[in-house]
Amino acid sequence: MYDFFPRSTLLLSKLIIVIAIAYTSATLQGKKIKDMGIQKDVTRPEKRYKGQRRHSSFYVGQHLYHWLQLHQMFQKNIEELMQISRYRLKDYIKGQRAISLALSTF
Repeated sequence: MYDFFPRSTLLLSKLIIVIAIAYTSATLQGKKIKDMGIQKDVTRPEKRYKGQRRHSSFYVGQHLYHWLQLHQMFQKNIEELMQISRYRLKDYIKGQRAISLALSTF
């Protein structure tokens, strides 16, 4: 029983280190996105009350990863929709610019 305790402590320490690295990585990417000014394109705006931040850098960094994955999955569908709805071309170009800037953070 005594041998089990140090091993579980070691595993827990490793897990905490991995979580800390993942949190730091997402936070730094979120900060870069905020500094680039494309946070509005990456995250959905939510109601903001006086004195409150919209989203933390961690949230933006996490959402960036999922946003880029979804864009990659639905690229063909997006292009087909752009052929049908030409009036959204301005928004599409803005989104493409945001995606290229977001990819530069990796």
